[in-house]
Amino acid sequence: MGIVGHYHHVHLISADPRATAEWYVEFLGGEIFRDEELRGARNVRVMLGECMLNVRGVRETDNIEPSATGKQRLGIDHFCFQVDDIDALLEAFTAKGGEISTPLFELPSGNRAAFVTGPDGVDMELIQVKA
Repeated sequence: MGIVGHYHHVHLISADPRATAEWYVEFLGGEIFRDEELRGARNVRVMLGECMLNVRGVRETDNIEPSATGKQRLGIDHFCFQVDDIDALLEAFTAKGGEISTPLFELPSGNRAAFVTGPDGVDMELIQVKA
């Protein structure tokens, strides 16, 4: 008994799930594959490589506080997508008006990474693993 494979999905809550999903399509090359009402909120599913991202709207029963406060919080700090050409991706990202929160840096392993800010202040890391 145990966990098998990669994570199944990440779930984000957004005031405008369709617009948020479209951001992941435009800026990171994702593909929307489902957009439906689910358990009282709109749920838009996006594939980013092999990663499934579910972006759902606010439910009537949710007690949501905006996350775009600029302050760190307990819980999930960020998530990370592995990319094949970080230089080209960051160039395209900034050309579209994307915000890079932490510029490109190299880790002791030789991996190269940067942090970008997505809709609703969501922080994410992009990493190119050294070959």
